[in-house]
Amino acid sequence: MQWFQRHMTLKGRIVLFFTAFFAVLLVQLYVNHYQSTVILDQLDRQNGNFHSISRFSAGVDNQLTALENFRWENGDLNELAKNLQAGTVTADAWLRHIDGDLQEVGEEQYLLAQAVFTTYGNYDKLMEQIDALLQAGDASAAATLYYNQVSVCGRYLQQYTGELLRTAITEGQSTYTRLSALNERLKAVQTVASLLCVVLGALVVHAVWRLLDPVQQMIQASRAIGRGAFDTPDVTVPQNSDEIGQLAGAFNRMKHSMARQVKTLQEKNEIERQLHRRETEALELQNTVERARLQHLRSQIDPHFLFNTLGVILRVSDEENAHRTQALITALSQLLRYSLASNDLQVPLSREVRIIDEFFAIYHVRFGDRVRLTWQIADDIDLTETMVPSFLVQPLVENAFKHGIIPREKGGTVRIVIRRLPRHRLLYIAVADDGVGMDRQTLHAVRDRLREVPESGEHIGLSNVAARLRLLDPPGPSVPWRRWSWRPCPSTSA
Repeated sequence: MQWFQRHMTLKGRIVLFFTAFFAVLLVQLYVNHYQSTVILDQLDRQNGNFHSISRFSAGVDNQLTALENFRWENGDLNELAKNLQAGTVTADAWLRHIDGDLQEVGEEQYLLAQAVFTTYGNYDKLMEQIDALLQAGDASAAATLYYNQVSVCGRYLQQYTGELLRTAITEGQSTYTRLSALNERLKAVQTVASLLCVVLGALVVHAVWRLLDPVQQMIQASRAIGRGAFDTPDVTVPQNSDEIGQLAGAFNRMKHSMARQVKTLQEKNEIERQLHRRETEALELQNTVERARLQHLRSQIDPHFLFNTLGVILRVSDEENAHRTQALITALSQLLRYSLASNDLQVPLSREVRIIDEFFAIYHVRFGDRVRLTWQIADDIDLTETMVPSFLVQPLVENAFKHGIIPREKGGTVRIVIRRLPRHRLLYIAVADDGVGMDRQTLHAVRDRLREVPESGEHIGLSNVAARLRLLDPPGPSVPWRRWSWRPCPSTSA
């Protein structure tokens, strides 16, 4: 058994045990079949042959006894005929069952059986003649035939039948002894086969039990692991290294590995939570800093716009009376109120539109019909519900007038387009003018300056708007459609 455990796998042992079990079972079935078809059949055949010879001999003896004891002078011929016919029926019936096959019986028994068959043929013909004489009522002729021929043939028939029975019994005795010895050997084989079946069955049950016991332990441990209990006892590993031992060992290693991984993940999640908390704090601090930078940028735009507007009012006041100056001051007050009173990062788009109209009113008073402003606002834009950064569009309009329209002798038009881009979920605002424009070199220089926020200088309003938009919604790879792309076209001066 130890050799099997060391040199054969559990699957190989189970297959071997099952194969041996079924082989022994087949041997057992074959021995049973051989006993029933060979030994028992031969014994039954011999006993049947003995019985047939005996019954045949009894039938002939009954006929001869009836003839020998019959009173021929005054006996009942009809009763004798009935007795002879009954004996003939018995003898004929059992003669067919006497075994006369040379392949099945010995030579001596075969010759005696042939002698019986031949003698009975002659005897039967003589009995038919006696029966005919009895039917005719000729008792003397029947008696003569009996004493002269039938009694002699009957004695020979009895002699042959007796010798056949003795020979059959003698030969049957040796056959019975041989078959009995063979039967005893077959019983011993059956006993050994039965013991082997029991042993092999026990080995199969033992192998299956060794298979099912660790599997049951692994099932219970798996259910516990599914509930998160990794501290369950290890599955018992058999001392040998068959498949079940290897499977149990691998299961235990897997359980410990999963426990380490779960612990590592828990530690990693804790570290990530701490990092997330710190990142959240850093983002809050960064938002505070960016908000301060935004307020700083707005503080740069407001004085810049205020000084430009006051310069316009001073020049106009020299040329016109107090009514126009009053209108300019009124518009300026609206601008200052919007600039200084709003600290919100975002305002309704309607307020931006209104402040641009106030700004254009000042320019229109100053330059008259040389400057024109047109709006192109999509119907699906709700100005009061759409929120935009404060002072988003006004600096662009101011630059368009200042650098595009005013230098042109006959003036021009600033066109503002506001619509949505549903595909990119963006609000599209375009400020264009038909003024003097700029060359390619100047355009590239403006684009380069948009990447930084100058403390002073030309186009500071445009640069501050770009910087504010970047602060409010910085570009990043996670949201590519929200990246700001500042590319003033060559026909736009601002």
